[in-house]
Amino acid sequence: MIKRATILHGTDGDTSMFWMPWLKEWLEEQGYEVFCPRLPDNHTPNIDLYDKFLKKSGWDFTDNIIIGHSSGATTLLNLLNSTWMPNIKSAVLVGALLNENLVKSAEWYEGGQFENLFMDDYDTNKIIKRAGTFYFVHGDDDPYCDFEDAKKLCKDLKGKMIVIKNGHHLAGTSGITQLPELINELTLDDVI
Repeated sequence: MIKRATILHGTDGDTSMFWMPWLKEWLEEQGYEVFCPRLPDNHTPNIDLYDKFLKKSGWDFTDNIIIGHSSGATTLLNLLNSTWMPNIKSAVLVGALLNENLVKSAEWYEGGQFENLFMDDYDTNKIIKRAGTFYFVHGDDDPYCDFEDAKKLCKDLKGKMIVIKNGHHLAGTSGITQLPELINELTLDDVI
């Protein structure tokens, strides 16, 4: 069986940033084919645009490990709530952007930037059936994505919380270029 993984970047990004190149290389060393799409118009993430783009990508998402960062984690939740997405092996939500409560105070935020990203309500009963395991990786001091909200959703999805002390948003300003804590959990849980 072919092992596959997908990495979904966040707003204004791509998968050549932060810890994503390191994770891609590590997964490839474990025998994975890794899909790292550049999401279109990602300054203003859009649930419908991303859904159509990923559906038409030609990538087989069946039994993938899918890793999403920030709005990429939101996109992962949206995919698991869609009708076309197959069941996946594991969902990894890194610095999950679950609402705009904190991000609105960021100096870079533009009003309405995320208005087409969030679903009205996430059906956790449906989502939990779509992935074998859920991992939430979150900085305990994330200024944009609420740590408590991530912990609550992790609990609702019966996931495993991986807390990165002083991890910020696990992006550029954090200086984090590797996530060995995630690798340790994936290995211990025999996901890889």
